[in-house]
Amino acid sequence: MSRLAKLRSGLGRRGWELFLQRAYPLADATGAEEGQPFPAGYAMPPHVSSKRYGWTHYGVMIPDLPAPHRFFSIMGIVGTPGALAFDNDHALKDTPRRNATVVSGTAATHPAHFGSYSIDRDCEMLEDGSLVRFGKEVEIGGGYPEYRVRAEYAGFRLDLEIRNTDKVSWFMKTPVYDHFSLLSQYRGQLRWRGKTSEVAGLCTFEYAACFSPYQLRDKPLAPALKLPLDFFTYQIINLDRHTQLLLTRVTMGGATAVSRLYVRSLDGYGVRHDATLQVLEYREEPGIAPDGRRMRLPRRFTWDVSGDDGVPRLRIDCEVDTPFTYGLGSGYVGGYRYAGEYEGRPVSGRGYVEYIDRTDG
Repeated sequence: MSRLAKLRSGLGRRGWELFLQRAYPLADATGAEEGQPFPAGYAMPPHVSSKRYGWTHYGVMIPDLPAPHRFFSIMGIVGTPGALAFDNDHALKDTPRRNATVVSGTAATHPAHFGSYSIDRDCEMLEDGSLVRFGKEVEIGGGYPEYRVRAEYAGFRLDLEIRNTDKVSWFMKTPVYDHFSLLSQYRGQLRWRGKTSEVAGLCTFEYAACFSPYQLRDKPLAPALKLPLDFFTYQIINLDRHTQLLLTRVTMGGATAVSRLYVRSLDGYGVRHDATLQVLEYREEPGIAPDGRRMRLPRRFTWDVSGDDGVPRLRIDCEVDTPFTYGLGSGYVGGYRYAGEYEGRPVSGRGYVEYIDRTDG
């Protein structure tokens, strides 16, 4: 049993929850960054040879592509986090420190694409971050603020030019873990089954770098020794052509670490609010991973957000209407439609969802 597991066991459920509520804000410096522009000189390397960081994340997500695609996702991890929700031990193609994984796709490309790669044999990753390539399927190249993103698999091809704004939402900022999302604009071509379409709109460009226990011992850990991150969801909604909502909930050892709404726009640096997620109904059939692990997945859920003054800011009802594609760590990505109210006015549209539920171990 890890020291963290012993602490959790000793504190009990309520004590552990209180510990997280107090410890998390002490470790997290994101509050000081709220409303500030993204620092243009911030480097985003893959840290493949770093002694400070053990894993790196690159992400590009579009929540509202036209049918039949509905959404697009790249969620890549270079290295292995050492966290229950995000490790894919069954899929390792190299040691945890030298492995990379990516889930990428749309509603139409399901069940593609999940890939696990040896960083040294299968990938190309330049130290300055100007090129990050996962196998032959996914490639991100460039430097802030302009990137080119390519994806090709299962008869699908996407080629995008992405321009990052300086509107940033920080999920975590500590000496050993930085994680953020940039409000970005995309334009490019999507080819599917012989037909090419022009696409454009708002997307996110995401990056994280963090310490990993695999820096100390580059061999798979038993589940009890991993960070007990057992529930994770991250969702994106383009409210209109200028405004984007990010919603997330994370639990560790069954206790909520964070549950928030982030609001940002092309002409505003954004704010964050506490948010409440409630799953109303699960799909009849669970998700089944390549290693046979079964995971219950939501069909209907709600988000509720009240402002600091107690006045409701957001309430939306959401229904997943796409397949869930495996490969977000041990979980899935998909798309949904939503309807409700934002700041007193009716809203509806499409959302992108990442979902992992490991609360059963």
